[in-house]
Amino acid sequence: MKIIKRISILCLCLSYMILSSCSDDYGANPFDNSPFTVSKLPKVLSFEPIEGKAGTEVTIVGVNFSTATDVAFDGKKAESFEIIDDTTIKAIVSEKTTTGPISVTNEKGTRASKEKFTFIKEAADDTPLDVNLAEGKGVTVSINEAANFHITNGKYENAWQVVDGATPAAEGWFIIDLGDVYTFDNIVTAWDMGAYATDYELLVSEDGEQYTSVSHTTDWTTANTEVSGIFTVGKQDITLTSAVKARYVKGIVKACNSPWAMTVCEVEVYKRNVTGGEDDTPYDENIAVSRSVTVSTNEAANFHITNGKYENAWQVIDAGASPMAEGWFIVDLGDVMSFNNIITAWDMGAYATDYELLISENGDNYTTISHTTDWTTNNIEPVGVFNVGKQDIKLGNLVRARYIKGILKGCNSPWAMTICELEVYKRKDGSGDTPTVPEDTTPMNTNLALNKPITVSSTLYPVPQEAVDGNTTISKWATNDVNTAEHSLVIDLEQEYTINNIDIYWGYNNHSIKTKVLVSSDGINYTECASENYNPTAQAGEVVIHNIAFNSIKTRYVKAVFTAYMKEWGLWCYEFEVYKR
Repeated sequence: MKIIKRISILCLCLSYMILSSCSDDYGANPFDNSPFTVSKLPKVLSFEPIEGKAGTEVTIVGVNFSTATDVAFDGKKAESFEIIDDTTIKAIVSEKTTTGPISVTNEKGTRASKEKFTFIKEAADDTPLDVNLAEGKGVTVSINEAANFHITNGKYENAWQVVDGATPAAEGWFIIDLGDVYTFDNIVTAWDMGAYATDYELLVSEDGEQYTSVSHTTDWTTANTEVSGIFTVGKQDITLTSAVKARYVKGIVKACNSPWAMTVCEVEVYKRNVTGGEDDTPYDENIAVSRSVTVSTNEAANFHITNGKYENAWQVIDAGASPMAEGWFIVDLGDVMSFNNIITAWDMGAYATDYELLISENGDNYTTISHTTDWTTNNIEPVGVFNVGKQDIKLGNLVRARYIKGILKGCNSPWAMTICELEVYKRKDGSGDTPTVPEDTTPMNTNLALNKPITVSSTLYPVPQEAVDGNTTISKWATNDVNTAEHSLVIDLEQEYTINNIDIYWGYNNHSIKTKVLVSSDGINYTECASENYNPTAQAGEVVIHNIAFNSIKTRYVKAVFTAYMKEWGLWCYEFEVYKR
């Protein structure tokens, strides 16, 4: 009997302990004799949509939301949120969001969703600065379709006119397809000042269907003109109130200033000094650490450039471990960032005496920001097997870029050039050494290819040099094998120049239909800078000129690859000219 009583007492004690330690889903103790209260800890049950980019409104469903003090996406605060009722919150995704659960916080604590919200990060804007985005792009027009291409062919001496047959029309329109969505804030229209529209509206669209007006002028004129062919050209230079993102640019022209047909010589579209978006680059933090790196050689060691350690390094060596005279690396910061300080940690027994740093937003068009040929330091720190010296370069003003390229030449010793680390910073004080950027001495509007060494893939005539002899109508380079899929030529400019234009003089029925232009500093590693189709209308015996314009780039070797041509006759290149314009 005593045993039964003891067991009963034990069971009661255990029940008391269990109930005392339990609480319901709201935090209330069911065995508590004090007045009953409910802890309003929030709980996220679902949300819609399940993915989105910055600015997306997300509806969050759950319980105990009425006293919410914070909403976060993967720990990053929402741009804003609105409490609809105790079970619903609407929150706006911020630009700093990352993929992860959604959490709601009130005075009792924080709870996160079981499911993750997927953040869609918009690609960095890679619209090039000060480059005519409209040149060579497709155009549709309301009338006079045969002349539509004159609007974007890069020349002022020909034009699109708003004519019906030969009769001036009172109104017309054009639409330029930029080929992709770009950011821009400047549109320049070159008119014949004897026949321009007094009512001119510009509209933009991302999809070609929904258009938004960005400019409407009814009182423009200018006395600043230039003669181009038969036209007296005046430029209507319109700076938009803010940058826009669009693929299509539409112009509506009305009410000519004269009895003649309204005449558009050219429309140019530019991104000027637009940075776009709030800069969230952190101060005094190495934004290059652990970022991906591509290199010209010794790929197995590329990660040493950004691994945050000085005791290992990337060396400019070939496959046989022999030192090379030149090399390059490119660090991808992962996004467009702002910075003004680059530190290169060298092994002082093997550093580059000629070191150039370049930057790019898109990985294609690079700009030199520093070029040093006389740097050294006595401030050396032994780290592992290396004697490390830091080349600390201050850029002065902040620059914005995603890619940083270093070109290394001329080691200070017989050993292989050795980089222990590259560090990139945004400083408040811009600390570091002031960079030296050599002045570009490339002459303007001078044929840099004239009488320079040339090599070709094949030749019918024994002298390929006739493609660069300055004669554009008689002497020529002609290809030999008409059945080859492609032909090419390479011109050695004999030193590095900045170039942005190429003129090719072709025989009327012996021209390349598709041409690629590539450039190189060493004659080995080439980068494509332009690719164009060309199919002109010409008369028998006429020499046609194919102008290829591209972003300015510094190079020594220029290579042209011709991948489509009239195979019955091969190629006849009367002259190949290279310019900085």
